[in-house]
Amino acid sequence: MRMRYLKKEIESIDSDNIVYRKTDKSWWLTFTTLLLVCLSCMFAVAGAWVHIIWVLPWAILIPCFWNPLTVWVTGENLEVRLGIGILKKTIPLAEIKSIKVIDVPLRKQRHKIWVCFNGRALEIISQDDEVLWLGSSEPETLASFLEK
Repeated sequence: MRMRYLKKEIESIDSDNIVYRKTDKSWWLTFTTLLLVCLSCMFAVAGAWVHIIWVLPWAILIPCFWNPLTVWVTGENLEVRLGIGILKKTIPLAEIKSIKVIDVPLRKQRHKIWVCFNGRALEIISQDDEVLWLGSSEPETLASFLEK
């Protein structure tokens, strides 16, 4: 069923003439997920079934909601999706006021970042002064597609 949903979504995306598409996985979130799965298995082997209720849901939710980050640029929009797509954002290219590649220090507040564990992001400021930091392994390339 999930494959049918993804096929329909990809077909609708393909019809919009994609000029850039990149999917970045956070290795930190992948490691965290594996750690939680291992802890769940250890609790199961130890007979502590009650503890699995607290650990196993996180191992399921982390990759579904926060990993991976998919970014694509069409002729008209910048579209971003986290995980399976519950968190999505679409920004029309005409509404982007400025873009800049930035280094994100660990101590900085990260409330406006979409998956940026590698310390590099693209700062996107829209016409209404909304700021979005979009984590990317190649922010310069993404910036070049947005500037066109």
